[in-house]
Amino acid sequence: MRIRNLRTGTAPPPLRTTDLLVLTVLADGPQHGYGIAQEIGARMRGHLRIRPGDLYRVLYRMDRAGLIEPATESSRRRENDERRVNYRITPLGRRVARAQAALLAEICAGLLRGAAPSGGAL
Repeated sequence: MRIRNLRTGTAPPPLRTTDLLVLTVLADGPQHGYGIAQEIGARMRGHLRIRPGDLYRVLYRMDRAGLIEPATESSRRRENDERRVNYRITPLGRRVARAQAALLAEICAGLLRGAAPSGGAL
C-alpha cells in the first residue's frame, strides 16, 4: 500500500524525529502548540526540547504535507483564546506514523539481534 497526501497526491517524505513526536502526541487528541511542546518534553524526560519557533515551523510543514490539520474553531472558543490553534492528526498522518514506527521498530530489532558494527549484540 502506497501512502499519498490526499491534498496533493504525492508520497510524503520520510518523517523527521520531531514529526514523529508531534504525531504521537496528536494521536492522543487535539492539542495546541505549547501543549505539544510540553508533552514532547515530558515524554522525552527532558532529553529533547523544542523551541517555540522551531515547533511552529514543524507544524506549518506538517500541515502543508497533510499530516496534521487545525482542529475546529470551537476548540479555540473553549480555550477562550482566539490566537490558540489546536491541531489534530489526519488519517494520512496516522498511517504515516504507524508505518514509520514499524520501520523504526524493525531497525531497532535488527540492531539488538546482533547487527551491531562489532558483530555482537548490543
